Amino acid sequence: MYPELARRNLERAKTRSILAVVGIIIGVMAVASIGIFGNSMQKSVLERFEDIADTIIVNPKQSKGFTEIEEDDIELIRKIENTEYVVPAKDEKEIVSFKDRKTYSTIYGISEDDLEKLYEVYEGGIKLKGSVVVGYSLAEDLDLRVGNRITIAGSEFRIAGILEEEGTSFAVNPDNAVFLSVDDFDKLFDKDYSMVVVKAESLDYIDSIASSIDSIVNKREEKVEVMKLESILETIEDALSTMNNFLIAIAAVSLLVAGVSILNIMLMSTVERTKEIGVMRAIGAYRETILKIFLMEALILGVVGSVAGAVLSIAGGFAIVSMMGLTTKYILDISTALYIAEGFAVGVFTAVASGLYPAWKASKLEPIEALRYE
Repeated sequence: MYPELARRNLERAKTRSILAVVGIIIGVMAVASIGIFGNSMQKSVLERFEDIADTIIVNPKQSKGFTEIEEDDIELIRKIENTEYVVPAKDEKEIVSFKDRKTYSTIYGISEDDLEKLYEVYEGGIKLKGSVVVGYSLAEDLDLRVGNRITIAGSEFRIAGILEEEGTSFAVNPDNAVFLSVDDFDKLFDKDYSMVVVKAESLDYIDSIASSIDSIVNKREEKVEVMKLESILETIEDALSTMNNFLIAIAAVSLLVAGVSILNIMLMSTVERTKEIGVMRAIGAYRETILKIFLMEALILGVVGSVAGAVLSIAGGFAIVSMMGLTTKYILDISTALYIAEGFAVGVFTAVASGLYPAWKASKLEPIEALRYE
């Protein structure tokens, strides 16, 4: 009975009801689409770094006066169980020149085997004895090719290979770097190892390996600091999640506008139907009955608008993700359904909450006063 009466009443004010539904649709689309976009962005960013979650970076404890890592300490780290590999590296900043072009770059000293463990080759091969391997961005900037000869600190080296582009890196950043053998590096620079990259056999061993490094190397002095890349990824994930929630909150403002529209419609409906309410009360309708009819009207508006908005939000999310240049493969991810459900729930809640006061006001009308109303 209540749904039928509510539907009939809404049809009597069809234009206003349609406008209220449109407001709900826009609000739900905004909330769900922004949520879908944020979810896709978060997953796309984390996907780029998921391969390094099981990696630990060991750096000298500069705050304690240490700028290098001794080879004896590296050997201690190699003996720690459950590590897939331990890669030490030396680095220095230096001018790299090719013909009439120059750029400031990071020079790394590393073994061939260790470099092969870290990165893939885009062109050529990894050969560091008397030769060098350069990063993708450096090769682009200087227009380098395999076989070209570059000059570093007065010494000339032939390019044996160019690495694939890596993008952002928390360990050794290869894109704008030059890699030498440790022997060649030592001939140019008088420096010891400046970092150690430790890869665990699985994520389960990250904490135990980090604790072992700290307890073994820092047994007498705090010589190194241990950085788990997993914790960095968690920080990034939290930051992206916070930003996404903020965007959803902004989008939810549009639902407040829709809520005001529903409040206005219901209040006008209460005024227009005052005599009708009086008749219903006079023939024995309870206050609860009037309350339920008005709330049912608000619920119908909320459900219809929220269903339409939830369906259209998939297209909206797809459009936003595409415009931002992100991958669309996460649009139909199971986590997307959560944001659609969230948008639907917020839309229905807004509609019902907006109808509470008009419904309460209608239920409080006295029969005699309502029948006298003109």
